[in-house]
Amino acid sequence: MVEDQSLSFSESVTHLENQEPQYSKYGFGMSVLAIPFYMFGKILSILLEIDESMATQFAVSMINAILTALSCVMIFRFSLDRLSFSYSTGLFLSLGFGLSTIAWYYSEDFMSEPATTLFLLFAVYFATNNDVSRKKQSMVLAGTFLAIAISCRMASLVVVPGFVLYEWMTWKGSREKKIAGFCINIFRASIPVILIIIIIISYNYIRFEDFFETGYEKGGFEGHFFVGFYGILFSPGKSLFLYNPLTLIGCLAFGKFWMHDKKLALFCFWLIFSHLFMFSFWHSWPGGMSWGPRLMLVVIPYLIFPAGYFWEKFEKKSKIPVIALLILGIIIQIPSIMVNISRYYYEINKKFGSQGHEKLLFSFEESPLIGQFKQVAKVHAIMDNAFQVQKLVSFAKEKKKFLGENVDIVLKNGLAINSFNFWWYYMWLFGYSFLFWLVPPIVFLSIMVVTGYKLVKKQEEHKVN
Repeated sequence: MVEDQSLSFSESVTHLENQEPQYSKYGFGMSVLAIPFYMFGKILSILLEIDESMATQFAVSMINAILTALSCVMIFRFSLDRLSFSYSTGLFLSLGFGLSTIAWYYSEDFMSEPATTLFLLFAVYFATNNDVSRKKQSMVLAGTFLAIAISCRMASLVVVPGFVLYEWMTWKGSREKKIAGFCINIFRASIPVILIIIIIISYNYIRFEDFFETGYEKGGFEGHFFVGFYGILFSPGKSLFLYNPLTLIGCLAFGKFWMHDKKLALFCFWLIFSHLFMFSFWHSWPGGMSWGPRLMLVVIPYLIFPAGYFWEKFEKKSKIPVIALLILGIIIQIPSIMVNISRYYYEINKKFGSQGHEKLLFSFEESPLIGQFKQVAKVHAIMDNAFQVQKLVSFAKEKKKFLGENVDIVLKNGLAINSFNFWWYYMWLFGYSFLFWLVPPIVFLSIMVVTGYKLVKKQEEHKVN
C-alpha cells in the first residue's frame, strides 16, 4: 500500500511465478493501522542509520504491544465505571489480562486479534454508558469502534445482536417507552457499521470481482462442531482454560455477575457464546500456528471480568487460590514470549509428519504447554555455541529465505527460531551500538518502575478515602 500504492502483493512478497495481482484474504484494518508505524520505521532507519528492513519491522511489531497496553487500560476503566469495582480490583483484572492470558503473547505478534479486542472493548464500553445526557455521543462512538473492529476482523459481525439486545433491555427498563427512542439509538450506532460493510464489500469486489466473496470461503464452516467446541475449551493443545487459568475464576463467578447486573452479564455472555459457537464450526478452529485459542482472545476480557467479584468478596488470605491462578497464567505465557512458538511446531512436524498436528492438539505429552518450555532450554543451549550463533546471524544478515525448505534446514539455520525472541537481543546479535539495544529496555523498565510506584501510591490514597 505504501511502496506500490496498491492493494495487491508484489511478486517479491508472494514468491509466486504468477505475475497477476495477488490479494490477501485478511481484513484491511490491520494494514491501514500499520501504515503510520511503517512510515515511522522508514524515518527511524534514516535518522539512526539502521537497516530499513529491521527498522520498519521493529516499528510495525510495536503495534500490538501498544494496543494490548491500551486494552489493559480499558479493562481498568470498565471495571471501575461499569462494574463499580474498587481500584485494586481494576488493577488486578488489568494485570491478569495483560500478563496472565494469551494476550501477552499476541502483543508481540501481528495477528488482528489484539486490535479487534481493543476496539470491541471500546465499543462495549460506550454502548453500556447509561448516562442519558451523553447517550447520543456514546452510541455513535460505540458504532464507530465496532465498525473499526469489523474492518480488522469480519467475524466481529457476530456480536451485533448482543449490542441490539443490550440496548433493547436498557430501553425496556427506562421511563422512555416510545419505540422511536430505541430505533434512533440503534440507527446512530449502525451508521458507521453500515459504512464499513459497504467498504468491505467494495474491497471484496476489487480483490475477487465478487461483492460477497471474502477469501475465507475455502474450508469455511465445514468443521465438526463438537470437535471444535471440545478443542477450544478442553483440548491439551488449545484449551481456553489451560492457557488462561483466570477464566476458570470468571466462569465460577458468572452467577454473581448475573445477580449484580443482568443486562451487562447477558451482553457479555452473548459476546462469549457467539464467538465460541461460531468458531466451533470453523474448519480451522485451532487458529493455525498460534499460542492457545487465538480466535477466542477477543472475548477473554468478558470471561475474566466476573473474577473481580471473587477478588472483592474475599479477604487477603482467601485470595490465595486466585493469586495462584494469576501467577500460573504468567508462568504459562513466559516461554511463548521467550522463544518463537513456530520452533515447536517444526519439531512436531519433524517427529510425527502429517500426524503432528493432531498430536499437538489432543495429546497431553505433545501439548505446546509442555513443549514450549523445552524449546527455551534448547535455544539457551544453541546461544551458548558461539560458532553456531555466528552462522545463524550471517544467514540472517544475508536475508536468506527458508520458504519451502526442509524442516531440518529451517530448524538448523533459522535465526528467528533459534534465538531468544526479543528485539533488543537481535540488535545485540547484529552488532548495533549499546545505545540501540541496551538503553531502550532500560528506559522501558524505568517507566514500569515509576508508573508501578505511582499506581501503588494511588491505590493507597483510594483506600484512605
